[in-house]
Amino acid sequence: MALLRALFDGDRPSVQELAARFGTRRETIYRDLRAIEDAGYPIVGDETGCLSRPRLLPDSRKSIPELRFTESEIGALLWAVKQAGPISPFVDALRAATGKLRAMTARAVSSKAEEAVTNWPSGEKDYSPHRDTILALVEAILLRKRCELTYRSPANSSAKNYMFDPYRLVTAGGALYCLGMVPRHGDIVTLAVDRIQSVVPTGESFEIDATIDLEQYRAGAFGVVRDEPMNVVVRFSPEQAPYVRERQWHPSQSIRELASGEIELRFRAGGTFEITRWILGWGDDAEVVAPRALREHVQQVLQAACALYEGSRDKDHGLD
Repeated sequence: MALLRALFDGDRPSVQELAARFGTRRETIYRDLRAIEDAGYPIVGDETGCLSRPRLLPDSRKSIPELRFTESEIGALLWAVKQAGPISPFVDALRAATGKLRAMTARAVSSKAEEAVTNWPSGEKDYSPHRDTILALVEAILLRKRCELTYRSPANSSAKNYMFDPYRLVTAGGALYCLGMVPRHGDIVTLAVDRIQSVVPTGESFEIDATIDLEQYRAGAFGVVRDEPMNVVVRFSPEQAPYVRERQWHPSQSIRELASGEIELRFRAGGTFEITRWILGWGDDAEVVAPRALREHVQQVLQAACALYEGSRDKDHGLD
């Protein structure tokens, strides 16, 4: 832990200085200090006992206490390793960690916890070739360092180079994205990590735009693309209603029960493409009630899809 190393150095930085050094909040530093104490490192504050300038007791810096995991923690970690799946960018390291975790426990249930769960990925991307890119982005996010990216989107025939301030990595729909700011544009963009061809740290620091709340950004998007939010109402058939009820599709959602056995799912979000793709996945069990523009868009997409299956096209596909 970087914070623990900083305390071992014997310096007396304030919590505020530590937060600035690691690019995080003071609350996070206090939380990590509590975790360090729980691991067996006695931490004291200044002469008044205040932890605004935390330090390790002199004797505690001579030896590092042994870190111990509970049986439940080991089982949870093994479970999490298995959930990462075979195409994780760190699959080799996770497999090595699995062996070490198993050796740390005597209980059969904890040591074989990952055997109780199987991850069946569907539509996920293989990020094992992009491990170095992910690590470079993580470091830039934590240290708030501006990067020069080479990025190629499917819409462009050639890659583009530009400066990028990475804010957060986000997983959605089996894919990994990076949210950040392109300084020359002055707006948040979402980049697919596997389309980043290179990440070169510039050494230049950046400050996160105080007017941007990433939690609000998430609340305003149905997936990872944030457009102007709209009030969406989708009516589901009685057959599919139980499956719709049991999941959270968006943080703002609410459900209205209808006398017919149908339900209406309501939420406020942007991202016409992602919302449309989700609605189409329900087939004729879902009907867009509002807004009108979204209803008309889904109708046009369905009409275009029907045209692909018209009988006049059968000969073109060699069908009888």
